[in-house]
Amino acid sequence: MDKNTDIGTLMERFLVNADNLFHYFSRGTQMKKALILLVLIFNLNTISAATHKRMEIALCVDLSASTTGVLEALRTNMWYLMYYLTAYQPQPDVYVGLVLYGKPGYGVENDYVKIVSDFSKNINFIQQELYSTQVTINAKENFPERALLKCLTNLSWSKEPETYRSVVIIGNGSITGNEYMADAVKISLKKQIVVNTIYFQTYQSEREVIQWERVAKACNGIATVIDPAVAQPWEKDIKSSNSDFIAEVNDKYNSTFMHYGTDGNKKFAKYMGMDDFARETGPICLEFRLMYKISENYLGVNKDWDLVDLSIVNGKIDTNHIDKKTLPIEYQNMSFKDIVRLVNLKKEERLYLQEITNIVAQRNKMLTREYYQEYRPIIKRSFYIILMEIFNAQTDNFHEILD
Repeated sequence: MDKNTDIGTLMERFLVNADNLFHYFSRGTQMKKALILLVLIFNLNTISAATHKRMEIALCVDLSASTTGVLEALRTNMWYLMYYLTAYQPQPDVYVGLVLYGKPGYGVENDYVKIVSDFSKNINFIQQELYSTQVTINAKENFPERALLKCLTNLSWSKEPETYRSVVIIGNGSITGNEYMADAVKISLKKQIVVNTIYFQTYQSEREVIQWERVAKACNGIATVIDPAVAQPWEKDIKSSNSDFIAEVNDKYNSTFMHYGTDGNKKFAKYMGMDDFARETGPICLEFRLMYKISENYLGVNKDWDLVDLSIVNGKIDTNHIDKKTLPIEYQNMSFKDIVRLVNLKKEERLYLQEITNIVAQRNKMLTREYYQEYRPIIKRSFYIILMEIFNAQTDNFHEILD
């Protein structure tokens, strides 16, 4: 298919959507509001108040039987969370770690704790782990304070200045004031890692709620109680006029990948599997995942298995380290010269698709912000909304949507 015609068609469809948006404003909204939105769109990138250049966020999640629903809430909220984390102005580098606890398979010798991922930008891997993890039916003992201590001591917290460091521990159960908790508080304060607690209220226990609040207070964090029934993203109910356009752009974006290496094919399949999960959640979720994929924070994440990402990061490809047998079958008989030429074409197309999608992202930021502000008093408190409000309050970053 001719590249220019292909991209041109996408751009034309976007312009039609933009024209429909203008008519929507003219018919259904006061002109004053439309003008305000247009002014805000042109000023999105002129506002800055960020004080942190780097964010390290460790999610510490209870998977025991008493937290039924927390795993599904994480799965469905992750792409929304990552999208909102990339909507700061200016944008800090965001790294996420994941620690799970309270599952029998993690072993009593490990206090039923598993470090799934150290700090990384590879949210694909974290999502893959979340989807492959089974829900616990019969709970063993869970030890929130021990899981918290492992987060503080076993993850690779940086010492770089202007870094926001936070553990968000999500679950329920009793947190005793033993030596583990005492050590956790000392390390939290010494390393300047705030500990935020989200109590997953699947049953009523005022005593436990108070215990979780004390942990947050001792570690300079924020304590929240969440009802599992309202943990799902509220955007799932929004019908996007861009769904078909975004789905097509997403398919074309995925076609720019060229896997290589021993596990390249498997890693690409897992990457595509995350698209399938997002699509099953709903077209809006797929849209949010695409917005995250085109963000600067995601740039270069797949360079270990995607030649295009490798070319974007390194500027060139060393063909001496490429085994043609690991490439997609349609490229295995091509000369290295032609392969490099094709990679450059795919890189050019991917960057162009990013530019187009960024235009849509800017428009979506304003519409989402308008919707959020208008319905804020009645919007169900989704997981990621709670998390973003915590991060915003603690970093003093300007957020284009929630502020």
